[in-house]
Amino acid sequence: MRLKILDSTLREGEQQSGVRFHSQDKIHLLRLLEEFQVDIVEVGHPGISAEDEQVCKEVASASRRAETLMHARAISEEVQAVHRAGADWIGIWASINPISLTAKFGDKSPAQIKDRVAYAIEEAKKLGLQVRFTIEDASRTSWEDLFYLGKAAVGAGADRISLADTIGIWTPNECGETVKRAVEEIHSDIEVHLHNDLGLATANALAAIDAGASVIDTSILGIGERTGIVDLLQLAVILKEKIGFQHFPLERIPELSHAVQWTTGFRPDHLRPIVGKNAFTHTSRYHVQAVQKEAHTYEMFPPEQVGRKRKVIGERPQLDSPVLSTALRVGSPFEKGASELKYHRNGPGTRWVLMDHRVDSRSTLYAIQRTFEDNEPENHVDRHTHDCDSVFVFWGDRPDGTGLICCVQMEGEEQVVHSPASIFIPAGIEHAYYYVSGKGTYTNIVLAPEYNQSLRS
Repeated sequence: MRLKILDSTLREGEQQSGVRFHSQDKIHLLRLLEEFQVDIVEVGHPGISAEDEQVCKEVASASRRAETLMHARAISEEVQAVHRAGADWIGIWASINPISLTAKFGDKSPAQIKDRVAYAIEEAKKLGLQVRFTIEDASRTSWEDLFYLGKAAVGAGADRISLADTIGIWTPNECGETVKRAVEEIHSDIEVHLHNDLGLATANALAAIDAGASVIDTSILGIGERTGIVDLLQLAVILKEKIGFQHFPLERIPELSHAVQWTTGFRPDHLRPIVGKNAFTHTSRYHVQAVQKEAHTYEMFPPEQVGRKRKVIGERPQLDSPVLSTALRVGSPFEKGASELKYHRNGPGTRWVLMDHRVDSRSTLYAIQRTFEDNEPENHVDRHTHDCDSVFVFWGDRPDGTGLICCVQMEGEEQVVHSPASIFIPAGIEHAYYYVSGKGTYTNIVLAPEYNQSLRS
C-alpha cells in the first residue's frame, strides 16, 4: 500500500495558541494542500460547537480531490456531527492507560472504554463513514492495553488504527518497535500522530515508515499543540531526497508556508530547515568561494527545487559594541537618502533613519520616517517583498492626523490612502507606496535590523 500523508493543519493547527481559522481561510488552505497532493485533510472537530460544525461542513463541501476527515470523541453526538458535516472519514479517539482513565474518564474501567469505542465505531460505519480509531497517549500505554483496544476497534469495523505520541516522548527506536508490532499483531493499516516535544517527531515519522506505517499525520510548518507535530514541508523534502518519493510539487512549498504564516501570525525561526530565512544562505568566506564555483559543495539540492533562492553574503558584519548589555542607550537618528536601499530612490521629502543596527547594534528592527511638505508627487519606490512583517503609518500635519495623501500597492491592489492610516504588510507580500500630496510624515517599521538583508531578491 502506498504511503499516505494526512495533513492536520486545519484541526491540529487550531490547537496552537492564538490560532482560529475562518472557514474561507480553511478552504484556501485545503486547495493548497490538494494542489500539493496531500491524500487526506483533517478539517476540524465539528462536535465542539454548532459554529465548528458549520465550518467543517463548508470546508468538506469544497474538497475536490483529497478525502476529508473530522475529529470526534467516542460519543454518539459527535459521531452524528461528523456525519452531518459531510466528512469521508471520522477520526474517533480514546485512551486507556491509567492516567487517562483517572484524569479524563472518571475512573471508568478499560472494558467500559472499549465498549464505548466499539459502539461509536459501529454507529459511524452504519452512517457510511470510514473510521480511523486513534489510541491517544499510545506512547505511555502498555502493549497489552494497546493490543486490547486496537483489536476491539478493528473488530467493531475500524478501517485504520492510529497510534498517537500525544506528549512527544517516543524515540525513533521506541516508535518503530511499537508500529512494527501493531502492524504484525493488530492486523490493520497503522497511522501515526507524532508530537514534537523532544524535537523527534520527524525522526519518529521516518522510523514509523520503515516499520510499516501506512499514514503519517503532518501539518504545514508543524503547527499544533505545544511544540506541534511533523512538519509536512520538511517531511515532503525528506521523502523525496531519501526515499525517492516523487509525489509532491516541492516548488510550491513557499506558497504553503506563506499562507500559514499569514493566517496564523506564526513565523518559523531563521534556522528552520527548508523554509527558514537562512536555509540557503552562505556567509563563511570559504563556503562562499566554494559555492560560487560549485553550489553542490554546501547544498544537498538546489534551492529552486523547493521554490527558494540561494543567498551569498560575502562580507562579515563589522565588530561593534557588545549586544548583551542591557544598559540604556540613546541612539541618534540620522538623515539619509533612500537610495541606500534596494528598490528605492531618494524621492520627495526628507528621510530619517530612526532605528536600525547603526543607531543601536542591539536593534532587531528597522524604522524610518519621511517628512513631506507639499512636494511634487513622485513614484520613488519599486515593488518589493520582505521575509518579515512590516508596517506603514501615514500621519498628516493637522492635529487630527489628516492632511497627507499617498498611494499604496499591495499584491495586485492599489489604493489611495488618506491619513491618518496604518497598514500591516505580512511577510512575503509584494508592496510599494508613493507620495501623492499634502504635508505630514510616513513611518515604515520593518522587523529586521538590516533593511536590504530582509528583502527577497
